[in-house]
Amino acid sequence: MGRNRRYLRLGLLLVTVLGGIFLTNAVRTATGGAVAYLQSQSGLVQSTTVALIASAIAMVALGCYRRLLEPGRRPASSSAKTPVLAIAPHPSADFWRAQEEERKQISRELHDSVGQLLTANGLQLRALKANRFLPEGMRSDLEDVCRLNAEALRQVRDLAMGLRPALLDDVSLVAALEWQARQFSRQTGISALVEASGETAELSEENRVCIYRCVQEALTNCAKHARAKNVRIEVSVSSTAANLIIEDDGIGLDEKSGSKGLGIVGMRERLAGVRGSLSVARRNQGGTALTLQIPVIGDVLA
Repeated sequence: MGRNRRYLRLGLLLVTVLGGIFLTNAVRTATGGAVAYLQSQSGLVQSTTVALIASAIAMVALGCYRRLLEPGRRPASSSAKTPVLAIAPHPSADFWRAQEEERKQISRELHDSVGQLLTANGLQLRALKANRFLPEGMRSDLEDVCRLNAEALRQVRDLAMGLRPALLDDVSLVAALEWQARQFSRQTGISALVEASGETAELSEENRVCIYRCVQEALTNCAKHARAKNVRIEVSVSSTAANLIIEDDGIGLDEKSGSKGLGIVGMRERLAGVRGSLSVARRNQGGTALTLQIPVIGDVLA
């Protein structure tokens, strides 16, 4: 190895010297005057080419020399391992809590800012339309604008309620679920019924939000895959647990992949944050049944 290194160093030195000589001759030829330059143009090109080739050979030799030195350095570098950051396989309860807070803030902003602006705009349009001096042609145009404004207001309210229904915070879980069922029926044509028993009002906010989001995800899956005509949502709360059953009369669950879909996985992750459980099964009379259970010790007064 030592003899090879000496030969490489000697070859690198010779190639560098030769390259410098060729490059110097090329520069002298180029600066000898305009006439001399024209007469020796071909020689300049040849000299410059040789210089470039010599430089390339020098770079290759230097690379080979460094490659020979690498084996001696590898043991020291391979012993140090790059630290790997641990990534949680599933979102934590803090993640879902932060997401809900963000949803709540955006929902409030939509309702209080955009919603109020559209409401004020609608009042101004109606007052303008009531003006008896308004030309008849402009009155019909104003009616179209009023309808568009009302539709925009409705969509903003639906968006705000979809992000975080105020009913869930200001009224009750049952009221929020009933509103969700009405929206689902209006959009899909599938009949949805909500039944509730027990002290649902005594549930903690975290449990109420978890139940609401699981029902929301289950209804979305039903609309996409179940081909159902009826959905039943049953919520019951005891002194130890909150139970939720969501049933439909659709085509039933695919045994192979139904419990591994993103919707089911998302529900399981949410339930894990409140120590809950989820089971999915095919109904004997057709359709799918989802059963959720959340322990509520300390939430509900017996």
